[in-house]
Parts: sequence; C-alpha cells; structure tokens
Amino acid sequence: MALGATIVRADALSDSRFTLGAFGTIGAVYQNAHGLVYRRNTSQGHGARPGELDFGTDSIVGLQATGRIASGFDAQVQVTEHRDEDGLWRPELERAFLRYQPDPSLMVRAGRIGLGLYLLADAFDVGYAYLTIRPPVEIYGLLAADEFDGLDATFSRTLGNGVGRIRVLGGKWPFEIAQPDGTTVTIDNDSVLGLTADYLLGNWQTRAALLQIHIPGGGDPVAPALAQTGFPQAVTLAGELNRTQLNSYGGEIGTTYEGDPLQASLIYVHLNSDYVQGPKFNSVLALVGYRMAQITPYAEYAMTDNFGGIHATGLPPLPVFEPLIAAAREDQVGSRTTQRDFSLGVRYDFAPHMDLKAQIDRVWLHQSELIFDYNVPPPGHTSMTVYGLAVDFAF
Repeated sequence: MALGATIVRADALSDSRFTLGAFGTIGAVYQNAHGLVYRRNTSQGHGARPGELDFGTDSIVGLQATGRIASGFDAQVQVTEHRDEDGLWRPELERAFLRYQPDPSLMVRAGRIGLGLYLLADAFDVGYAYLTIRPPVEIYGLLAADEFDGLDATFSRTLGNGVGRIRVLGGKWPFEIAQPDGTTVTIDNDSVLGLTADYLLGNWQTRAALLQIHIPGGGDPVAPALAQTGFPQAVTLAGELNRTQLNSYGGEIGTTYEGDPLQASLIYVHLNSDYVQGPKFNSVLALVGYRMAQITPYAEYAMTDNFGGIHATGLPPLPVFEPLIAAAREDQVGSRTTQRDFSLGVRYDFAPHMDLKAQIDRVWLHQSELIFDYNVPPPGHTSMTVYGLAVDFAF
C-alpha cells in the first residue's frame, strides 16, 4: 500500500520526463518431501523446507524509475529486494542503464541490463508479467543471475506482415550459486555474448538465440590430489578439471502465442560445455492457458535433462582412495540437473494490475542442482509435490 501511494504521488507530480513504477509478488510455498528443500533458482541460499509454510521463495518487491534526458535518450534504474544467496533480504541493483532510441528501428543500451535471452524472461522479476507463479525453474532457475554489465543493441524492421528484430549483447556476467552446505560459489570475472533473432506477427512471437559464457578456470580443489596419485587416468582427469579456459555454449528456439482467450508457449534450450564439470543439458517448456473473463486456468510441463557423464578417476577401489574418488565425483555432479515438473494452476485477475495465483507442481528429480537434498544417503530418483499461492502487482 505504501508503494502504491508513492507511485500515485509520483504520477501526480511528474510529467513525461520521469516515471516511477512498483512491482512485487507476495508468495507462499509449501512442500512435504522429507530431506528436500525447494528453491526458485540456483542463487537462493534457502528455500521451502518440508512441512513449513515458506514466504521467501517466491516473494519479491521492486521499484523502477525511468527518466528522459533528451529526445531519444533516457536512463532506467531498477532495485529489487528478495531472498538472496545468504537467505537474507537486501536491496539489489538489478538494472541501471542509459538507453538511446532515436526511432523504433534502433535501441542501444549501456550499463546493467537484463540478460533477456530466453522467451518469457524479459521481465524476470515481475510476477504479474507471466502466467505462472514463477518462471519454470527447469529453464529459468538455472540462470543464477538475470542481469549483466555491458552493452546491447537491438535492430528492428518490418518483414512482410510482421516485425523482425535482432539483438546482440556482451559484457561481464557476475553471479553467485548457493550450495547445500551454506557456502556460495562466486563467479565475478566471467563474460557473456549473446544473439537473439525474433519475428513478431500478430499474437505470435518466435525466437532463436545463441549464447557463449566464458569463465576463468584453474584452482580446482580436487585436481592436485588426483595428479599426485600418478595413475594415468587420474592425472588426465586432474588436467581436465583444472583447465584455465572454461566455455559453455547454448541455444534456444521457441514460440509463444499471447492471445485472448488462448495463451501458449513452446521452448527448447540446449547448453553444452567444453569442460568436465560444466553444465550440459537439454530443457523443454510447454505451457498453455485459457482465459475465461478474469480467470485463466493453465497447465505447464517443464524439464531439464543432463547428458554429461561422470569421468572416472581410474583409481583402485581401496580405502585410501575412497575419499578422493568421492570428492572427484562430487566435483563433477555440482552442475548436473535432471528434473521434470508438471504444473496445474489458475490465475485470477481480480483488479487492474493485480492478480491472485494458485499452483500445484509435481516434481520428479535426480541429481538436481535446483533442489537441496539433505537425505543421507541421497535417494537418487525421487519426487515432491509443491503447493504455491501468490499475489502479484505492477503499477
């Protein structure tokens, strides 16, 4: 309510040179799978524990300010507050860029910009902007951060009865991945390059995207011990784990239909890496919703399937080597994610710019980076049911 009052005052006092907006989600999550903790993405250090009603997984609030500097030239700043990698609530600068758009055919931005490579992820933190309670974690949850520091340029032109659009981007992409033991892996010197090609025709939008992620390597904690064993296969694995240049390559193709009453999306994502412990997976999303006045029931299927194998150490199964064999395996499974999710939900748009959503997710998983598993030993293939309720607003 306080945020809404602030926006009203800002609108009353401002002209077209300055706009201020607020958005947010107040969400509750419940699940009852023993030893498992459900989280929205890999950057969350805490999630929904079994048997507890959790308000931190899906809740987020944000403010966005846009100011016009000159004709075709403006600036935008966006600050959000949500549960971070330490399980705390702290303001974070999500967007801060200068934008130059002399006409609809060209837009150039510089600063902290939204990654926006995948369809349906252009407004990643704005729950009101998408149909479901949260962006499907099997695709979007693997993005530890949605912003990068750099440049992008978007070129648009009329093609037939529609509009074609090309976007290129590049810059630094710092992010943090929370671990089950409470530690955080911080990547702050990597880079990202991306290219998207869109075609918009009526209610349809189709996208093809390519990306490359570069991370400096070296310093793997297990590699020196493997190398010291002298076993050829262990020495080779040590060299692979300790590579100085680490690259991942990905692509997406997808289409979405935003009509009334029908809404539907179909997306495929492929990501591969040239290093042993890197992410290697295929992901698919299928979503359909049907609007009936203010109510939109929907169904969603999302999956990510890891295709990267675990490289053996070649060490003999002797007690003296067992800790090292286990450490080498753990070093490689950190980015392995095989998870499937079937969701049913309903969205109720009960007021302008506000909605209420209820959703049930049935999740099947194996070696999932998205779920914290505290079972000893881990159960391998397992499942859980997640119940969610959320209120979204955007003004």
